[in-house]
Amino acid sequence: MKKLMMLTLSVLLALPLVAQPDGPPPGGPKMKEKIKEARIEFMKKKLALTAEEEKAFLPVYEKMMDEMDSLRKKYKQEIDMEDLDLTFMSDAECEKVVEDVLAFKQAEVTLIKNYTEKFKKVLPIKKVAMIFKAEYEFRKELVKRIQDRRRERKR
Repeated sequence: MKKLMMLTLSVLLALPLVAQPDGPPPGGPKMKEKIKEARIEFMKKKLALTAEEEKAFLPVYEKMMDEMDSLRKKYKQEIDMEDLDLTFMSDAECEKVVEDVLAFKQAEVTLIKNYTEKFKKVLPIKKVAMIFKAEYEFRKELVKRIQDRRRERKR
């Protein structure tokens, strides 16, 4: 009986700790800027850019990131997948959603193709190919860091 009371008391005392949020919501302006800076540093390191390549590549790369951010922002405003409830939508409304998603994906691919051509003008083709691998590795590392941070907060 004493053990049961202690367990109940422990659970009741721990509830306020569990109910507390894990800190500020992710994705604030400062966090986005930090991620952008980290991405640029990561790219410089992974691509092993010379001073001349860095001078030519970084402005183009940063412009691409800005355009991609704008495209994603516009997409999120037009179709917020989080709040999208397809349950009671008509077929015509669902068709519009599908068309909008495909239009976004096409715009994203077009943007990447255009910038890949620009990258080919300032970098050797091997380093252009390395951009895609470095982007993949950066996202993987970013997800890992976010997961690690969340685990640390839960401890």
